[in-house]
Amino acid sequence: MEYLQYAYEKIFGADATLSDGTQGIYQTPRKVVCFGNVLLDRIVKLEEPELLQRYELKLGSKGEMDLQQLSNMATEAASSSGCLSNPGGSALNTVRILKQLGTDAQFFGAIGADKHGELLHSILLDRGIEARLQIIEDVPTGQCVCLMHNDNPTLYANVGASAHFSVEELKRAASHDTQSFLRPIERKQILYIEGFFLPQRSEVVDYIQVHLVRERRYLALNLSAPYIVRQHSDKMLELARRALLIFGNRQEFEELAKTAGCQRVEQLAQQLLQSGSQPKIILITNGAAGVQLATNYVAELSPPGELRFEDYRAQRAEQLVDATGAGDAFVAGFLHAWLEKRSLSECVRLASQVAAKVVTQVGCNLP
Repeated sequence: MEYLQYAYEKIFGADATLSDGTQGIYQTPRKVVCFGNVLLDRIVKLEEPELLQRYELKLGSKGEMDLQQLSNMATEAASSSGCLSNPGGSALNTVRILKQLGTDAQFFGAIGADKHGELLHSILLDRGIEARLQIIEDVPTGQCVCLMHNDNPTLYANVGASAHFSVEELKRAASHDTQSFLRPIERKQILYIEGFFLPQRSEVVDYIQVHLVRERRYLALNLSAPYIVRQHSDKMLELARRALLIFGNRQEFEELAKTAGCQRVEQLAQQLLQSGSQPKIILITNGAAGVQLATNYVAELSPPGELRFEDYRAQRAEQLVDATGAGDAFVAGFLHAWLEKRSLSECVRLASQVAAKVVTQVGCNLP
């Protein structure tokens, strides 16, 4: 516990609070608060694909894996190649890129009381990332292994302790009279949820959308993956109807369209835009084909305007090295620009530029 207390104090101040209830203080509430899985990302470059074949994995595939098998695979891969470790998880990626862009954000998640949790805390400390991490005893810290072969990532994860983040932890953080992470409802704040956060934490997600999102506290949602949308379709549609900002790629929106009984993504977007009295901003990314913006947003605090669909070209990357985290970087770029009160077209263009820079690096990092 000592290393966790030390790291937490370095990030939040000498009287910082861990999840054991220690008395403490926190930073000024940030404009962006992100909820997601916190993982130790391990990126290994494979010269040959034999390892993938032994584990019966298809090159370029993504999914979840038993933690022991995942750890064995990472150890075996790293023994023959260099291994790069980074804090990972979709929302945490977005927090890291936001900080590099100049917008401080806070992250909520959970880690285990183990060496991987210690390493993650050390990395976050070194980079000055604000993270309130609930410590889960007897459950390992989540991991993600990215095996790179011919610039094609094969990505498998196990969220581990992240799945145990509790609504009680969030209630304590939200209700502390003078130390809450929440801004007053008359001040702008984005509460951002990655889709990967939904499994096993629906109670936490319900608390956020029912009790915390109101007035100028806006919900932003990332659909995250087609299988997440498919497995949690009703809850995802419920969140999409509540959110101001919805991010996802075309495949994810196609899954959501099926849930809503729509034949096309554009039909889903129109249905969502007409579903309430508040405006929405829907961003549909499609790789090299660019970005589609569907919105009835005019300005903050203004009523919904005319529905419009706008298409934007993709920003060409100088050299594609690793597309992992491009979507998370796009979100960061857009939120950063939106908080600076730029036009939606400027927000899309900046977001695309940030994503194009990130894919020139290994892992979700800006040059």
